[in-house]
Amino acid sequence: MNGGMSPSGQRVDMHETDEQRERELEVRVAARTEELSSLSTHLLRLAETERSALAKELHDELGGLITAAKMDLSWMSVRLAGTLDAECNDKLNSVMQMLNQAMQLKRRVVESLRPSLLDHFGLSVALRSHFDEHCRQAGIDCVATIPEEITGLDPVAQLTLFRVAQEALANVIARGGAKNVEVVIEEDGDGYLMLVGDDGPGMDTDLNRSMPSVRHRMSAAGGRVEAEARPDQGNRIRAFVPRSAAVSA
Repeated sequence: MNGGMSPSGQRVDMHETDEQRERELEVRVAARTEELSSLSTHLLRLAETERSALAKELHDELGGLITAAKMDLSWMSVRLAGTLDAECNDKLNSVMQMLNQAMQLKRRVVESLRPSLLDHFGLSVALRSHFDEHCRQAGIDCVATIPEEITGLDPVAQLTLFRVAQEALANVIARGGAKNVEVVIEEDGDGYLMLVGDDGPGMDTDLNRSMPSVRHRMSAAGGRVEAEARPDQGNRIRAFVPRSAAVSA
């Protein structure tokens, strides 16, 4: 039956009613999707704010405590020079080494929370330093083709590209098997295109589905990201972020 009678005696088209319900459902779904997207963006920004605050606290407070402890230990070493036996000297040296290791650990944690090089020297320096350090530690050869200056990107866009590259490299190292990693950034129209590739064994699952936060980060910055996992040929991640009109001007 294609129609019926309304209480007022008017004929009702059932197809129109179904279409109206579908449109209303689509509107509600779109509204809810927009709400969830806005919430996700808010949570990402909140997380970055909390990371920055924690990084600053660790740098200032913990760094200050470790530095003070090293100064006091150095003072003790000078005051007690020649009066301690070999075992006590070894203990003092051991404590100093542990404090130096603690300072290095603090630096790595702070940099992972909020890359200070990005804030002070820009995206190019921060990316080169990050890839050089982590690839060297993992025993992976790295080729970085990055412009000396990346202009026209606001702080959010720069941090977004850095986080995408950071996540991509972390996946390569965690997966294992890669011997070479390449990171390339080049101008592309009204923005910048970044490629991160490796020669390790491709992932078993779809790389796109494994990086929802990365995709949302790029979307929130007005960009896009594509990922390709190729068996025995490594992975490729391409990310594009547009220039900010305000910054470019």
